[in-house]
Amino acid sequence: MPKISIITINYNDAIGLEKTIVSVLNQSCLDFEYIIIDGNSTDNSKAVIREYQDSIKYWVSEPDNGIYNAMNKGINAAKGDYLLFMNSGDVLVNDPAIVSTCAEKLVEDIVAFDCFLEKDNKITGRRTHIENPTLFFAYLKGFKHQSTFIKRSLFHKVGLYDESYTIAGDYEFWIRSFLLPTTTAKSYTVPIAIFQLNGISQKGNWGVEHRRIENELLPHLIADFQILGQLLPYQNSRILTRVIQLQRLFKKIIS
Repeated sequence: MPKISIITINYNDAIGLEKTIVSVLNQSCLDFEYIIIDGNSTDNSKAVIREYQDSIKYWVSEPDNGIYNAMNKGINAAKGDYLLFMNSGDVLVNDPAIVSTCAEKLVEDIVAFDCFLEKDNKITGRRTHIENPTLFFAYLKGFKHQSTFIKRSLFHKVGLYDESYTIAGDYEFWIRSFLLPTTTAKSYTVPIAIFQLNGISQKGNWGVEHRRIENELLPHLIADFQILGQLLPYQNSRILTRVIQLQRLFKKIIS
């Protein structure tokens, strides 16, 4: 099975950090390394890390330039075949074998699993994906890093996270990855993590960064993608199905 690197970034969230550490170290999977990148926290975070440091492969506490600078530090320190980002406050589901279950399915460049959505300590929903994610899916939905494994070699092919973004660097990375024709992806309807809806990605002005990404990476596709997005609610309508059938028939005739 592939070796896994689980990476946690943290800044001044000692309580959330310990929740994440305990969640990760409860795993029975033996073939994974745990990495923590702390942004020189001024709370109790470093004391929490030291408490568990015998089970941590690598950790550092130093100033950084934001979320994606810290995540890139984790990537550069990682030795695993696949990387999973469980940032401060993120937790895996209560199953000590869940990482082992995931490891058995890791083949493609991007392998996504389901995650539960939590707000105010209550599960409010579940995020899932299509079986074979595409560029359009990445544009429309993206992925949650807490439940998505990324082959480390993909970062060598497409580059690290763009540190000029404050909260949408993940989204930019997904788009950039799927623009590469050789990128492969797969998803499984197995919930493995819990995503906190109270986090920074839910509070920041992500819309501005998304528009910038789309204008820079999808200038020739964005108009079509927007139309396709508007049509999705009608994807099961008989009229649209008939239009698609006629379109395919027309293509056969002219070819």
